[in-house]
Amino acid sequence: MGKIFGWGVVWMLLLFAGGCSTGEERQLDEALKLAGDNRKELEKVLDYYAGDSLKLRAVRFLIRNMPGCYGFPESGLSGLASVYQAYDSVNRTFDYRICAEWGKEIDRLQERIPGISSGCWVADLSAVSSSYLISETERSFDAWERNVYASQISFDDFLEYVLPYRRLNGLVADGIRDTFYYRHMGKYYASAGHSWKEDTDSLLFEYRSLVHSQFFGTRIPLVDAVTFERLKRGLCIHRCWYNSLLLSALGMPVAIDFVPAWGNRNNSHTWNVLVMGDRSYAFEAFWDEDRWKYKRIYNNRTCDRLWGEFRLPKVYRYTYSNHPEGPVTDRDVDRADIPSLFRNMKKLDVSNEYFETQDVCIKLTEPAPEGARYAYLAVFGYQQWHPVQWGKIGNDGSVLFRNMGKDMVYLPVYYRQGVVVPAASPFRLEADGTVRILSDDGKRGKVGLRTLFGAPTHDRNLTYLHAFRGTSFVVMEDGNPQGKLCELTDSLGIGMNRFPVVSSASCRYVRMYLPADTLAAGEIVFYTADGRVPSVRVVSEGIPLSQSSEGIRNLTDGTEATCCRCRFPEGYVDFDLGESYRLTGVGFCPYLKSQIETGNHYELLYWDKGWKRHASREGTELGWLEFEGGTSSLSAHAEKYGMARSFCRTYIYCYGRRNQLGVTEVKEYVILKHSKR
Repeated sequence: MGKIFGWGVVWMLLLFAGGCSTGEERQLDEALKLAGDNRKELEKVLDYYAGDSLKLRAVRFLIRNMPGCYGFPESGLSGLASVYQAYDSVNRTFDYRICAEWGKEIDRLQERIPGISSGCWVADLSAVSSSYLISETERSFDAWERNVYASQISFDDFLEYVLPYRRLNGLVADGIRDTFYYRHMGKYYASAGHSWKEDTDSLLFEYRSLVHSQFFGTRIPLVDAVTFERLKRGLCIHRCWYNSLLLSALGMPVAIDFVPAWGNRNNSHTWNVLVMGDRSYAFEAFWDEDRWKYKRIYNNRTCDRLWGEFRLPKVYRYTYSNHPEGPVTDRDVDRADIPSLFRNMKKLDVSNEYFETQDVCIKLTEPAPEGARYAYLAVFGYQQWHPVQWGKIGNDGSVLFRNMGKDMVYLPVYYRQGVVVPAASPFRLEADGTVRILSDDGKRGKVGLRTLFGAPTHDRNLTYLHAFRGTSFVVMEDGNPQGKLCELTDSLGIGMNRFPVVSSASCRYVRMYLPADTLAAGEIVFYTADGRVPSVRVVSEGIPLSQSSEGIRNLTDGTEATCCRCRFPEGYVDFDLGESYRLTGVGFCPYLKSQIETGNHYELLYWDKGWKRHASREGTELGWLEFEGGTSSLSAHAEKYGMARSFCRTYIYCYGRRNQLGVTEVKEYVILKHSKR
């Protein structure tokens, strides 16, 4: 098996390509030199297309960007054959149903995987044959020319998103695109009677049996499309490269976009995108009735009624071409001091295609490691800070981070030998683009906690989030409704939802009309131009003042963690604001199922150049926890509405803020350590 080029050799190539006006020519020459004994194969391809200027441009593009491309050899599949056979057998035993027992059997197969070292990978420059490149080029041009949407695909987009045989590193470079081509050519993207979106949906519907593995068997390598079709199970990244091979084989300009780490939950994500003209169309890789949703739910503004709220710090796109930038191009930076995300040169920042971005300039306040030339912005997930953008440190100790997503928390960090080191205080980049430094302002209050996990919290509370659509608030005078203040016209997001008031009239009494005779809510809040109305009472007649943990008093007690669940037979609730106010908004926090369990131990930590212990509590039957004396800026990270997800249940982090009643609600940048007693 061949070897991947050493870092120093690739670095020399980058210097050559970046420092000359004839960069493409120099890139090609250097690639041919690096090919070694395989140079003759690549030159055969150049000679073959010497008389065809367009195809010659195409193969020159492939060869000059081949440095950095590597894959898994087909011969290596034989060592995995027994594992794949066993996987297939388990699938058949369970009739291809994904369940816990199926997952246990699949996970056990991971013990049989042979060791795969870096020496197993083969550099494309040293292995790709002339016949393979010619075959891939001919099929790509033929598919592009037959595609009825070819006029919407520029030649540059053809080179980047249709032509390349390699869609991601680590895959087998085989003839699967020929298989896809002959399997579907003439059926899809061949008639003007359908839209390309309809054809894409119909094509991917044929492959709906390829589903997500639910994270079972994640260490079982999938390196070719034939194996994926056989096993029918994989992760998002597997389905993304599969779709990319499939659609590009039919002449469609397809790519893979990814968020390296969420800004308000754990994990990362990959999906596919079609690049048509000057626009991109993102879609879910696995079959989904709502597959084209990503531009709608990844805009860093909305909370989707079904999927909840997503906040993305960055979106990158995998490319075949090399895009060297930042620390990877700096000869004075040790590769071990560069986060893995930024060692990859085959990517583009496409954040602006999804959401409005903001350049952020931060003054570093912590001493830099010796020789540090770059700093990074990191977001928090899985109990770690994950760098998502780089910036060069200026002479004055400031760093400019470009094109950042808003409405989330970042920590400026240094990176040294694989370790993230704080470089300044965490800050929140607000939705309006302002920067709010998170530090202890000396204020103290109570911290209330009810939910622990982010994305699952949304899923398990969908019933409550949707139930109050149509709820309205009206002004009451002498027991009669006088005018509408606002109406809840859509489902709610986890946490406080604020609705503007349409009436300018002053009022003391407000009635809330319910869609049913039951109310389940965490908090009802009324706002004026000066802030929250401080003393609000429920005055509806016939409602028992329950002493239970979910009684009526919880509805206006100043903390969302204490929830109310009561019946209101008349279908409405009346509130007394204490005196007359001109309201500007109404806040409604929905009921959330408690995730506090008896028998569990909870430890609250705060961020101060590292995690510091504040207090600990035992879970109770109340369904919520209260911590005394918390700072108003218990800093770190988490999910804007509730807690961010933690699969291992060791640390559970949340987001908190201090309201006008002096209660710090758990919604902003706290980490909670959670363990069984």
